[in-house]
Amino acid sequence: MNNCINYSLFYFEIKAKREGDNPAYNWITIGLENINKAVINLLPVYGIIENERCEVFKLEDFCWNDEDIFGCGLVYPPTDKSPKKLPYIFFTQNGNQIGKAVLLKDNYDTYEQVIWLRCCSVEANFGNNLETKPFCYDITKHFVIKEFYEDSDVD
Repeated sequence: MNNCINYSLFYFEIKAKREGDNPAYNWITIGLENINKAVINLLPVYGIIENERCEVFKLEDFCWNDEDIFGCGLVYPPTDKSPKKLPYIFFTQNGNQIGKAVLLKDNYDTYEQVIWLRCCSVEANFGNNLETKPFCYDITKHFVIKEFYEDSDVD
């Protein structure tokens, strides 16, 4: 992460393949769930990002194509930063960041990856071997995001 000394980045990707003959049944979500079961996720079929309070943020000019690669990243700032910075979650599609980041204000100690799907299959990449299977998104070029969704962005 450029310009991000002492920040921690946790990231994973999925390649989403639609299954079946009726695209109306294809549905997928990718995101992170905290210990309280609150989820922040991307719902490609609707072109939205949803935060842990179920507030919806519409992605402009978004289109989900078969075999797109979606990613989800969680960034923790250094604990000794002053003023205190908060962690955030961001999403990618085919190697590019989409939308703004979601700032985590509460309960950000423990998160797990979540993927829900219907009439789809996924190939997941958790970064276990980046030499043989690199991410589509170049995590080495990730900068600290400064643009976050706000209450005024709720759709």
